[in-house]
Amino acid sequence: MIHPRRLKGTPANIGRYYTVGDYYTKGGDEHSEWGGKVAADLGLEGKVDPARFEALLAGKIGDQQLGRRRKEGIQHHPGWDFAVNAPKSVSIMALVHGDERIIAAHERAVGVALGYLEEHAELRRRVNKEVVHETTGRLLFARFTEHSSRELDPHLHTHVVVMNMTNHGPDRAMASLETRAMFTEQMVAGQVYRNELARDLREIGFDIDFDPRRGLFEIRGVPEALTRSFSQRAEQIEAHAKEHGHEGQAQRNKSYYATRRAKVSIGLDDLHARWAERAKPHRAEIDKVAEQAAGKEGKLAEPDPRLAMRATLFGIRQSETHEAVNNIGRIYRTALASHVGEVRLDEVRPLVAKQEAAGKILRTNRQTGDRLLIRGRTSLRSARLELALSEHLSLAMGDALSPASPERLNEEARAGGLTQDQTKALLAIATGTDRLVAIQGVGGAGKSTLVGAMVKAVHPEFKPILALAPTSSAAAGLGETANIESRTVASLLASGGHGITDRHILVLDEAGQLGNRQAMRLLDISRRTGARLILIGDVEQTGAIEQGKPFWLLQKLGMPTSHLTESLRQDTDAIKAATRLARAGNYTGSIAALERVTGGMTGEELAKNLVGTWTELKPSEHDKTNILVLDNATRLVVNSQIREVLRSEGAVAAEDARLQVLTPAGMTDQEKQFARFYSGGQVVMFSRDNAGLGIARDTEYRVAGTGRDSKGRQVVRLVDQNGRTIAWNPRLGKAGQVNVFNAEHRDLAEGDRIQWRLVNKDLGLKNAERGTVIALVGSQATIRWDRGERVQDIDLGTQKTWDHGYAETVYSAQSKTYPNVYLLAPVESGLVNGQNFYTAITRARYSVKLWTENVSRLAEKLKSHSGEKSSTIEGLGRLHRDSHRARGERHKDRLDKSRKDNARDREKRGADRDRDRERNEPKDREPRNVGEFLAGRALEGMRSIESFLRSTIIRDRDAESQRSDRDGPAEPVHQPQPVPDHGDHAGGHDR
Repeated sequence: MIHPRRLKGTPANIGRYYTVGDYYTKGGDEHSEWGGKVAADLGLEGKVDPARFEALLAGKIGDQQLGRRRKEGIQHHPGWDFAVNAPKSVSIMALVHGDERIIAAHERAVGVALGYLEEHAELRRRVNKEVVHETTGRLLFARFTEHSSRELDPHLHTHVVVMNMTNHGPDRAMASLETRAMFTEQMVAGQVYRNELARDLREIGFDIDFDPRRGLFEIRGVPEALTRSFSQRAEQIEAHAKEHGHEGQAQRNKSYYATRRAKVSIGLDDLHARWAERAKPHRAEIDKVAEQAAGKEGKLAEPDPRLAMRATLFGIRQSETHEAVNNIGRIYRTALASHVGEVRLDEVRPLVAKQEAAGKILRTNRQTGDRLLIRGRTSLRSARLELALSEHLSLAMGDALSPASPERLNEEARAGGLTQDQTKALLAIATGTDRLVAIQGVGGAGKSTLVGAMVKAVHPEFKPILALAPTSSAAAGLGETANIESRTVASLLASGGHGITDRHILVLDEAGQLGNRQAMRLLDISRRTGARLILIGDVEQTGAIEQGKPFWLLQKLGMPTSHLTESLRQDTDAIKAATRLARAGNYTGSIAALERVTGGMTGEELAKNLVGTWTELKPSEHDKTNILVLDNATRLVVNSQIREVLRSEGAVAAEDARLQVLTPAGMTDQEKQFARFYSGGQVVMFSRDNAGLGIARDTEYRVAGTGRDSKGRQVVRLVDQNGRTIAWNPRLGKAGQVNVFNAEHRDLAEGDRIQWRLVNKDLGLKNAERGTVIALVGSQATIRWDRGERVQDIDLGTQKTWDHGYAETVYSAQSKTYPNVYLLAPVESGLVNGQNFYTAITRARYSVKLWTENVSRLAEKLKSHSGEKSSTIEGLGRLHRDSHRARGERHKDRLDKSRKDNARDREKRGADRDRDRERNEPKDREPRNVGEFLAGRALEGMRSIESFLRSTIIRDRDAESQRSDRDGPAEPVHQPQPVPDHGDHAGGHDR
């Protein structure tokens, strides 16, 4: 791990801290040295000289004095400490067992990590009144290696004091260092260190165990009990971080420094004697680890180049799972973390460069999303995906029939009390010939009401109207409001659009939650079937979990979009002001406008205060006041505390049942394909049978561990409910057909609130559906669901995808409305951002009460972290060039041909459906009466008319196309957009 910290204090005090002594008298075993390219220019090498160190901290280089000129004089910030920490088992084997080879390996790994950080050194200057960052790639630093923690535990670590100075080369003027890029890349540098160290340890002979998701490792065989006993500082930091709600590395550093005790002066020999005494109960185990390593030293096989390529490809594909554009460092870090001890940076880096040289990785030149992109990269696959969206948009223009008349739409708008803007949007989505249209509306703009009016107004021929949404609860909400059938987007995509025709209207709510891949597949279904697709959402609310922001991108590319800017949900001036200010980015004003804000407490205290406030409400008010949190960890804490209070009050029965629940492991499709990402105790379920392995769908299989099959391939060992072990290779199946869960336990009692966490068609349950347990016998629960007040008996011993339902996350609450909202927003949570905050407060009709540790810090965090996703086309600076109009003009002939081909294919499928329907109808039965005879003749006539209209439309389009080819377009063609032009033919047109 690398923990950066800004140095504070005078140069004299800082210099004395690092060079005079720390926990024991510094001796020959403690290493210090100068480093960095600037050090070589200044002739600095070898052991750090205290006097020179202090002068450099003060910004004095020869005759130059760095710093800003103030009234008080020149002020110069001395620098930063990038502390590099070895894993605890490494410290034990190096310092307790006394293996000096490990200390040497640590020093070498630190040097490689620092070399990577140095590449990102920058300076900042003003050019034409604008701040410009220039990469220098030059640092001056002093390294100090120490062997003990402040609690006198063995702790091998190196303090790297980076001076606040850099320049563009030898004999060039010095300038203050800009560290934003270094801080962005410090986690990458930490992974570089771990991979270098782990590889060297394996060459020495040690075996390692590592976590491929986090990239952490330990030496195999070092007793966990000994590791814990030598981790007193870690326990102190963990306890402080938990108490103060510190999450993430930057915030945990605060706990690190807040819990430091005063230094203790002790001799090195005394330290070793103490460690030897504490390690006595485990001496035999430590010696065994060392003996096994001695037997393997020098026997490690040569690096397999296929491993490096596998790691590189995983790094690229895993990085683009959630973001279209990433810093190249993220690719390095992800690749290295997946193969700790197997590959090094210098093996991965050339392969990434090779992918870039081949055009498979593209360099971005514009900021996109809310993450700082120092060296932004995207992939050709991501570029083609977004180009396909633009292509689909072009193909959708003028490719549908108008489903309703303006007269009927206006009539229903008046009957439904729609506003002028809502009526305008209604006319835009239900008239005209564009197959793809959208409504961009603020939270609570009445979009669902508008859809209900459209349903009543459209011609009966277009009555198969389907409500869609990324979540089942959002789809069901729109379906119930509009009185139409509802499905999740995933369900429709899994069916491949089976049964959808050009007479269907697909209304997709919460379109902002769509990822690029889902959006592309949905647009392709619309293209193939001719179904009109209406996207409804808000780009300012919580976005997709997966890569991309297609709803935003399609609007930028020219998708016909109506805008609803007035919220009709909020009923008080205060909440209206709060939502308006949040949308404008004024988070300080938005927070101030909320009904009540509680701060100045630790994270745990805030949760208790919120729970106390909620439980003081009358029981009838509980249903009207929803508790929203921004992440699952906080949700679990709040749920647990609410249960404790309700049990003490008797609202929840005292007698609990301890039940197992399955919570999603959060593995990506990329991770699911590699056995190394599975861990013992997980539960795997398949959506398809595998007869060859004897695997049945929807059956629980426990992960017993991983191993290798007869061919040396890594496999997952699954155990079924009968104890049978199955060797399963995840690379041979489809990741989309695999669900991986962590098995946990929950206490449940009569009176508890419960929330379903996964769609279950057999039980008729939606995701995030909530209810109350009104009876519980063993694992048999009787639940009254909020939706429809229906009562249902469920065996929670077999149906395990549930959890306590007192608090819910913002993501699951999107599309819902509550009278009042209690919002808990821990400042350092990774999910606290502008989009999530805005989504949360727009759920409330009357009031929002907020709990957070520090109001001003929260406002700053919301402003700097919008939550916005990245876009390849935006990052490449091609939004205008790749708009559907621009691409449509460049590729007019090809797009026209695709439209004709699409129409012809739909006509053929329609004729095939008609024949199938006629074939399945009885033909030899005579009509029972005159009415049936006349109805049959009428139906036959309608089919003839429909066939005539279809063929006429195609003929007219063909004729128009021929005229266009001959005479040129009578008016500008609707627009599309690209990325490298060699990718323009990717997706969208007829395959």
